[in-house]
Amino acid sequence: MDDVCGLLPFLNPEVPDQVYRLWLSLFLHAGILHCLVSVCFQMTILRDLEKLAGWHRISLIYLFSGITGNLASAIFLPYRAEVGPAGSQFGILACLFVELFQSWQILARPWRAFFKLLAIVLFLFAFGLLPWIDNFAHICGFVSGLFLSFAFLPYISFGKSDLYRKRCQIIIFQSVFVGLLSGLVVLFYFYPIRCQWCEVLTCLPFTDKFCEKYDLDAQLH
Repeated sequence: MDDVCGLLPFLNPEVPDQVYRLWLSLFLHAGILHCLVSVCFQMTILRDLEKLAGWHRISLIYLFSGITGNLASAIFLPYRAEVGPAGSQFGILACLFVELFQSWQILARPWRAFFKLLAIVLFLFAFGLLPWIDNFAHICGFVSGLFLSFAFLPYISFGKSDLYRKRCQIIIFQSVFVGLLSGLVVLFYFYPIRCQWCEVLTCLPFTDKFCEKYDLDAQLH
């Protein structure tokens, strides 16, 4: 791992103790084009959400969605060295769904907005079936972003019963996210798994050699 990922060396050469990679990789990119895509995303969707909900809420959702996505990627694709905020960006896309759901009653055509968002997300998930695009970070980042958005985004209440329901919703989704993150940490550190078919979710073999260069494994001694 030290040779593949670079950066700082391990404190103990026998123990990979670099937990900082879980969040530092969110700010690294694989090239200029990758960086430009992230900047465009941040200057459009992310900027508008920060104006709407506040930078502190969106920062929490962005960071924790990315960390959760990176954990899922490290569990299911342990021999892939990857960088980028893909999990964070899908967590922010989940924010758009939650904002739509919470404003459903005051929108003129909520279903139209829903299907537009759904089409975009499905296209991006389908794009993640190509080699070197990590669908596990996408999926887990989106799911965690959904939980965090229900927990942290400001909401509109319609009456006392609706206010009580939404306060209970905050507690429930915070607890669910903590459970998800804790489960991933336990799997990563204590119960590592080996999933042979998981690579299909992040590189679908349309031909015999389509995912040939993506098929990376490690020999453990």
